[in-house]
Amino acid sequence: MKLDFSVAVHSLLYLDENSPRKITSAELAKSLQLNPVMIRNILSVLHKQGYIEGSVGKNGGYLLQRPLAEMNVGALYDLTIPPTISYARFITGDSKGLVANDTDDSDISANINETLTDLFTLADADYRRFYHRFSMTDLKTDLHQHGHFIDLVNQLS
Repeated sequence: MKLDFSVAVHSLLYLDENSPRKITSAELAKSLQLNPVMIRNILSVLHKQGYIEGSVGKNGGYLLQRPLAEMNVGALYDLTIPPTISYARFITGDSKGLVANDTDDSDISANINETLTDLFTLADADYRRFYHRFSMTDLKTDLHQHGHFIDLVNQLS
């Protein structure tokens, strides 16, 4: 899985915690322990979607544009991890039907790709539905009070 979702969540929580001070990508990179270029790429996406505002230059930096309560975790996940994610790196077998099937009488090699893609797609849909149940405020609460998600899910069940 790409780090984009984690970078977005970490950055938004950091900006909230340090509000109203402008935060530079270098400061965020230090907190995330990642390259500032990677941080700026994700911040650009967040900026275009109205989560943050930013300015460049000597007094530049980033600020939240809306409160955490108005930010849905699932929407952030959808934004940073597209639903059309490729599962190719997780799948074995002959996806193109090019290998002679001398030893595999059950056609497993020829069909496993589609079967596992279906399975992974369904699991991904469940992840997305689950994440849409929470706001960034819930993440902030759990950050300071671990177990909040467990309590919240138990209440919702």
